[in-house]
Amino acid sequence: MPLTGHNYIAGATSAEGGATFFSVDPRSKKVDDLAFYSATSDEVDRAVGAAVAAFREIRNYPSARIADFLDEVATQIEALGDDLLHTADRETGLGLPRLTGERARTTGQFRAFGKLLRDGAYLRAIINSEEPGQPAVKQMQFPVGPVAIFAASNFPFAFAVAGGDTASALAAGCSIVVKAHPGHPATSEMFAWAFGAAIAAQDFPPGTFSMLQGNGIDVGQWLVAHESIEAVGFTGSLRGGRAIYDAAARRPRPIPVYAEMGSINPVVITQAALDARAADIAEGLVGSITLGTGQFCTNPGLILLEESPASQAFIAAVTEKMGAAPAGVLLNETIAAGLESTVSQTAANPQISVLTGAEAVSEGECFAYCNTVMQTSAAAIRADDRLQVEHFGPVTLFVICEDAADLRATVDALDGNLTTTVHAEDDELASIGDLLHQLREKAGRVIWNGFPTGVAVVHAMQHGGPYPATTAPGATSVGMNAIYRFMRPIAFQNVPDALLPDALKDGNPLGIMRLVDDVYSTGAL
Repeated sequence: MPLTGHNYIAGATSAEGGATFFSVDPRSKKVDDLAFYSATSDEVDRAVGAAVAAFREIRNYPSARIADFLDEVATQIEALGDDLLHTADRETGLGLPRLTGERARTTGQFRAFGKLLRDGAYLRAIINSEEPGQPAVKQMQFPVGPVAIFAASNFPFAFAVAGGDTASALAAGCSIVVKAHPGHPATSEMFAWAFGAAIAAQDFPPGTFSMLQGNGIDVGQWLVAHESIEAVGFTGSLRGGRAIYDAAARRPRPIPVYAEMGSINPVVITQAALDARAADIAEGLVGSITLGTGQFCTNPGLILLEESPASQAFIAAVTEKMGAAPAGVLLNETIAAGLESTVSQTAANPQISVLTGAEAVSEGECFAYCNTVMQTSAAAIRADDRLQVEHFGPVTLFVICEDAADLRATVDALDGNLTTTVHAEDDELASIGDLLHQLREKAGRVIWNGFPTGVAVVHAMQHGGPYPATTAPGATSVGMNAIYRFMRPIAFQNVPDALLPDALKDGNPLGIMRLVDDVYSTGAL
């Protein structure tokens, strides 16, 4: 499949603008020869217009037809073969083993949503029958309309053009316009061709999917500001997420933005846990910090300990392991520059001690940064919000608390995060509950004796959290509940049965689970 460097709009390529950019191999910093064309405002408008036209059709499709389309997308992604893996590896440096696993996760997401649709219960059909003084009211979920998706840099498959935002929006019955990430434009174009093949195979309207390229902010701003976009899914930096959120709020008709914007994922380790298994925790912690060169939104970036000889020994062990571990490749120049800037600012704070790293790798031609460990006090964290900044790379910050009360006060001062973690022992269960639930208020996922990296794509997963981790703490970007970001409930009052969707008809022709007068049932009324 020859790459063009063009935008992909409703089944056709387009390159109307003069601004171009190039793919870069992060291992060698070699610039590829193929130019990629940034979309113009007219191309954005055309893509959204096609999405509007497509939505008018697919909003009426039965769930089973959308499920077949999702399965077809997964099949077409697999049909791209190893070329997809090698292309992504050249653009991200993530390695073929990681990318092979991520491809399986990506196709698995599409098929999981297909299964969800065929079950039908996702529609959340609710029926309250007519009673004296009470009308008949029936409710279910409907797609919101055309959705803008912003691809992430760190997961070129699972959180990008064909990522979870895309899969869940399509599963909801929405059409989508994806803003590809400039860090992997060739990979993005390959995914666009897979979507085009799936659309043709399943006879979906061409505007169901479009993809726009661009390495500046203009394309994204035009997309979010377009009057026909109904919601936005974003994974990226706090700065980028806030810019999109603010742009959506400035619209004459504001729309929801489901932005995931980073996290420092605090980890609390008790003294009893250190006494019992310090070596194992250190090994797991270092593995989690350095996994994917630390370029995970769930990277454990803040470690809280009470002051003790055991804590100092633990910090020394982690520092030694981090210093000895080889530096990994960073995704691109922007991430490398951002990491160097944020670590430099943190390290310059007089309350910070650098234990290892805190500098760019001086040898070699790749984008890389030394594994870094820093240390500060609980009082310093509480006094300076800037110390809670995300360092997007193999970096962590130890926070020494004077005692249990100091630790609890520090937890109170934490910003919102995607995850919080506790390492403790079974004989502490009676005393640690209050701390666990205090941490619960700071995140969307609470982890016991584990590490935050690694997110299961399952129904129960919550991959969101209080601001600044996300703009929508009640939503998740991972798992089956991600679909509800792009749906909204509509209630029908005293509407004749013949005019209702099948999911709400008295006979329940779909045979789905419904909540009927406060009782779950698959039967007819």
